[in-house]
Amino acid sequence: MKNKIEQKEIKRWWEAKRQLRWDNIYKGKDYAALKLNNRMNKILYYFNEEGKKKISILELGFGGGHLAYNLIKKGHKYKGLDISNNLVKSARDRCKKLKNKNFSFYCESIDKKLKFPKDHFDVVIICGVMQYVTRPLFTFREILRVLKKDSIFICAQSNFLVMRSFLNLRSFLNRIVCIILNEKFEVSSSYRSILLETKLKKLFRPSIKSKIISSQFFNKNFVNVNFNFKKRIIFQKKIITLGNKAGFKIIKTDSSGPFFRIGYSNKVAFLINKFLEGMAKYFIFSFLNKVNNSFIIIFKK
Repeated sequence: MKNKIEQKEIKRWWEAKRQLRWDNIYKGKDYAALKLNNRMNKILYYFNEEGKKKISILELGFGGGHLAYNLIKKGHKYKGLDISNNLVKSARDRCKKLKNKNFSFYCESIDKKLKFPKDHFDVVIICGVMQYVTRPLFTFREILRVLKKDSIFICAQSNFLVMRSFLNLRSFLNRIVCIILNEKFEVSSSYRSILLETKLKKLFRPSIKSKIISSQFFNKNFVNVNFNFKKRIIFQKKIITLGNKAGFKIIKTDSSGPFFRIGYSNKVAFLINKFLEGMAKYFIFSFLNKVNNSFIIIFKK
């Protein structure tokens, strides 16, 4: 019952007018655009490595269809599922003029059994979606089922443990508390959320809780969410563990930036970020991939 309520609220979240920003977000020059384009380009790089071979692809949670556009343009057979009717329309409009017509976009939840038969796809992609999935292990097992033998699953996610989150005291404490207490869901980087929305809340009497709630100091950075669900905490180790439980083999781990909250216009920070990304390619500095903005894990069935 709880999962159904969460799924309904997640759909309501993604059907909100605010989410139409995903249609054009990649065109910006800000932090969000840089982050999303870097991640998309890193995924496309793996397909470039495969050469001109045309393959069947399933993407779970395609957003505005930006990655889909590039994959379809390359001639691949593509199917995508997304929970938002608005984003399905955006993706169809974005791709309708492409010469390759071998693609389909469906408005469906990825928390349910996938509509495709066993051993059907060459590649499955999830990009920036796992924080909204209510049954992560079930979803991973469904991906395993629809993949052909020796085929690839690419999971690319925003990183809860990104480096910049440790440069602010509230954000730093947020991460430390959530990891030590093994919290499942994100909370805002306010002292109120850290104390009253994690397992720490058991330590406080009602009178103390009331004072925390009414305190301006404790409420700084507090986010009041009008949806009855919370995003799951996602970082590299958690996704690797899910993959192992589902029966996947790990082929490669990678990441994409920026490490810091910068856009295209901050030239100095942009160059520092590029330097860190270059260092992360070497084994001795590979730990940097664990604190980059997004991590990418390639699994094999």
